Amino acid sequence: MKKSLICRICSLIAGAAFLTIAPFGAHAQLTVQSKCNVVGTGSNAWNFLVLEGESYIPETKVASEGTGFVKLYNDEALVSFYGNPMLATNTDASMQGALGTLTPNFGRFADKVTYQVVFSAPGDYYTYMRFTMFENGTAGGAPLSGYGNEDSFYLPAGFNKDPQTDWNVPGDSVTDTGGYTEGCCGGAGFLFIIDYQGNGTRTDHSGAINTNYWEGNFHWNQLFVSQFLNPAIHTNSDGTPFAGQPIHYVVTPAMVGVPQNFTIAFREQGVTIDCFTFSTHTNLLNDYTQSQLDDLLVKKVQAQDPANTLVSTNGPWSFLVMEAENYMAKSNRNVAQGFAAVYPGSTNISYYGAPILQTNTGASGKGALLTQSPSFGLFSDKIAYRVKFATPGDYYLYFRFTMYENGGNLTHYISEDSFFVPPDFNKDPQFDWDPPGTTSNNDGGYTEGCCGGAGFLYILDYQGGGTRTDHSGETNTVPNGTNYWEGNFHWNQLLSSQFLNPVTQGAPSVPFHYVVTPAMVGIPQTFTIAYREAGVTPDLFLFSTHTNMMNDYTQAELDQLLLQPKLSIAASGTNVVVSWPTSACGFILESRSALDSGSWTTVQTSSTLNGDRYNLTVTPTGTQYYRLRQP
Repeated sequence: MKKSLICRICSLIAGAAFLTIAPFGAHAQLTVQSKCNVVGTGSNAWNFLVLEGESYIPETKVASEGTGFVKLYNDEALVSFYGNPMLATNTDASMQGALGTLTPNFGRFADKVTYQVVFSAPGDYYTYMRFTMFENGTAGGAPLSGYGNEDSFYLPAGFNKDPQTDWNVPGDSVTDTGGYTEGCCGGAGFLFIIDYQGNGTRTDHSGAINTNYWEGNFHWNQLFVSQFLNPAIHTNSDGTPFAGQPIHYVVTPAMVGVPQNFTIAFREQGVTIDCFTFSTHTNLLNDYTQSQLDDLLVKKVQAQDPANTLVSTNGPWSFLVMEAENYMAKSNRNVAQGFAAVYPGSTNISYYGAPILQTNTGASGKGALLTQSPSFGLFSDKIAYRVKFATPGDYYLYFRFTMYENGGNLTHYISEDSFFVPPDFNKDPQFDWDPPGTTSNNDGGYTEGCCGGAGFLYILDYQGGGTRTDHSGETNTVPNGTNYWEGNFHWNQLLSSQFLNPVTQGAPSVPFHYVVTPAMVGIPQTFTIAYREAGVTPDLFLFSTHTNMMNDYTQAELDQLLLQPKLSIAASGTNVVVSWPTSACGFILESRSALDSGSWTTVQTSSTLNGDRYNLTVTPTGTQYYRLRQP
């Protein structure tokens, strides 16, 4: 779907898909790089892929369970040397999980685990990690004197390579190799954190005095080959020493869209990886603060642009678009169950045999939220988002979505059509309703597609005064019926289920809405939904102060208004600043000197990142037109 917006300057002016993939069996995980995983524009643009440390494929683990690499979650199941939970319930770990290194204290190649990743953009990807350290209690004659005995592991020579045998010289139980990366002792150690705008300077956090800095608290650093390697035998292909060099991996055009194996190996107990990040940026830590990297890559706060206000015949209304695939936490650890973020390149296949999202998908941000399995399971998964509002108000809940047949009943889509929403921000969709829901009961957050009065498969008619058109029976028994759903997206408002008991759960068929007070503006809010049935696939959720948006706008108008980012114009001295929201992922800024003639060309000048917007400063030299285009 092509999208474009035009502005004029006068002479004076958008989150890993988990799925089954051969050869690793039914619960293998695949992390797919979204086409929106790009920051900046022009020569400053950089691509990235975030790989969760705990998302390795279980079948690839070499050591027995509970040894070597171990998946950690926010259940406080494992305790550190100091007696504290390794991941507390309120951990700030990405997706609330991490990769722990447990027993032995020291063991070269004692364990190996493999991940699978799919890239959407070629490039030379440098390797970073967000991590913490846990004391292992044995410091070689000087107990608890520092983290220099908990600080190493091995990385591979390339994708689809073994971190032990595919280096030259290969490693063994007594030999380290070129994939050896460690925390001490300055020049390449990841416990020496690169300073923001320090041009290569580092701050040492390896000492025991920094237990409060580590022990479950996460930080970013770039990964280098160990400075301890012998330059006489560990060299680059051109003969230069390999020790101390940044670790990076080349993704060729032929590798794009093809699953790649990434295998790491164990060396010491203690280092705990929250996530790896592959980035075409050669020195992220110099250009971004720790907090900025958290906001960009981990917290996934979806911010309302202050300009997100529109005017209708009924007055102005504000909105916030929340991409459904951009969740920041998931409760069900089985990657084949519950919710899953999907993108073109994900290998999820629908019941009818087609890819869940085609390469030409009309999904906003080229991604969506799949409800995959089981066919029915109340509260069997929950996912949480973070949103930040710029304008207070009473926000009604809408969504853009599609439906996929789950195979249970082919005569309609009403066995695929429900999930749960919370009573408010920072609330649980199961326990915070009155009465609370259970695995056998629905509650006030229950919203579904059937059967007319409040069902979201009954699409509200444009200017219909509340009338609806039934699309629940668009099936393969109706000529071209499934073509309405099965990857095609539509808007509707979300109401509480008409099946709820009005005596105990309030009046059913009530529009869901959430009050944003002035005190909440600018403060990230958590929004959590829960699973009920496989099939419904939200593209995005929309919070809008418009009480009846579907009556006043057609489906096409909503797409035009809400899916296309807006260019803004502001004078800045003798210059002009063109700006657009960072949520405009995948869009390209183009320009030309005449509105009705000439070719649009990509603007090569790099923009700067300012909060939630990209800014491009232009020195006017004549009339110029700009637009954002999504290829």
